[in-house]
Amino acid sequence: MKQDRNVDLSMKIEEGFGPNGLGILSVTDVPGFSSLRQNLLHLSPRLASLPEEKKKELEDPNSRYNFGWSHGKETLESGKPDLFKGSFYANPVLDVPTTDVYLIQRYPHYCGSNIWPVNSLPELEVAFKALGKLILDVGLMVAYHCDQYGNISMLEFLVFA
Repeated sequence: MKQDRNVDLSMKIEEGFGPNGLGILSVTDVPGFSSLRQNLLHLSPRLASLPEEKKKELEDPNSRYNFGWSHGKETLESGKPDLFKGSFYANPVLDVPTTDVYLIQRYPHYCGSNIWPVNSLPELEVAFKALGKLILDVGLMVAYHCDQYGNISMLEFLVFA
């Protein structure tokens, strides 16, 4: 991906974020994305099929179920629990985003620690983090190019103003 820093994407960014743009960019053909996504998605039914006691160990009520396993914890508009899906939440970059007790207590749904099924499905952590790292790297690359575009646009504005 590092070689992509040398590509000029200013026209694409202008199309997406310029005065006539919709405010979106479409990122396509990312090398490795499809296989990493497939690897992770293939683990979904295995996670959902774990014994209830194993899934219970993966729940984190303190984070409002924003880390680990969540099934039936979210509610529909009717107020009934959503039993039609199960979710697994984790930070793909940091297992422990902070050790600051104040932040953890104040923002448990953002500052919680990951809960991985290390004994029952260890490959989930590897697959989740691999895909997450790729997505992060792509996001950082997009941010880099947006910065480059912004810097050039600002210089043009200052020179021609």
